[in-house]
Amino acid sequence: VTFAPTMVNRSLLYGDNDAATLKDIAQSLFTVEFALFATAYWFFYLVVAAAVSAIAVIKFKVDYTNLEISQLRREIFLTLEGYTTNAVCYFIIIQFISSWRYEFTDVKDVAISYIGNSLVFCVWFYFSHRLWHSNRFLYRYVHSHHHESVIVCPLTSLSNAWIESVWVSTGYVIGPYFFGFSNIWGWYMVTLSIIFEAIIGHSRIPYSLEHATHHAVYNKNMGFFSYRMGRISIDKLLNTWSYKSEVPRMRKLYRREVMSYVWNDNEHKVNWDMLGKDVDCDENIKCDKPALVSDSDERDSSDSSLSSCSDCNGLAQNKGAPSCQEPMEKIICNPRQ
Repeated sequence: VTFAPTMVNRSLLYGDNDAATLKDIAQSLFTVEFALFATAYWFFYLVVAAAVSAIAVIKFKVDYTNLEISQLRREIFLTLEGYTTNAVCYFIIIQFISSWRYEFTDVKDVAISYIGNSLVFCVWFYFSHRLWHSNRFLYRYVHSHHHESVIVCPLTSLSNAWIESVWVSTGYVIGPYFFGFSNIWGWYMVTLSIIFEAIIGHSRIPYSLEHATHHAVYNKNMGFFSYRMGRISIDKLLNTWSYKSEVPRMRKLYRREVMSYVWNDNEHKVNWDMLGKDVDCDENIKCDKPALVSDSDERDSSDSSLSSCSDCNGLAQNKGAPSCQEPMEKIICNPRQ
């Protein structure tokens, strides 16, 4: 059963005779079909976000208690705004294309549609993302809302302003309309996989910290699926990739995770003994839990000049850094990456 609306054979682009009017599209948003579509869409998000959060906390000992209530409130509001906008955009896109194919048993067609739309979306998102960060006007009005969260969690994943959701959603039109990747099941799989990857990327579990690195230094790791694509990712090809271990500020913001995960092109492992520790200090040194990180945490570039050991020994006074009870010069730094 497909959630495609009754107007699916109409198009805004394929001629005047079968073109859906703006009135038709507006009316479709008040139908049972849209209600079912939006409900299923939200259900998928809530289930995935809850499951990923539970895995992060239980299995990987991720500590989300360093998030302020004001951040969580803001992210809930923005998620309601941005994610609902996504649902509206996707429903309109279904009406926008007149060439949808519905053969879910045609595995080859579904696979081609999935892979093709994924690649097209990755390119669209990467260059859109770079544009947002390179233009002050676009950053302020399109993307800055998402970056108000310096410390990320699954709720951060889709906490966007409505205008960013509209911009990103246009990337889902390019594949089916211009390149013929229009098997609707492959297209559905892309939209759901993007949601899944976004939630994973903000969860702080192994390998996902590469996107958290982007929240720490804005000009790095701008693509989707970059860590999965290895050396051929757009980020690596265009020199905007950085591992978390290469960004000293990550040791301030995500110390436990940075010290616990080794995840790169050559090695993938989790140091399970480190998961329960707050800092990478000598075991004889007792340290407090990390302080809360404020929404107003300064995003200055001075952090990038810190070395690994100076990061361990010199950040106690900064927000979000562990505060050790012993004199800082006595702490032994044991970087593992």
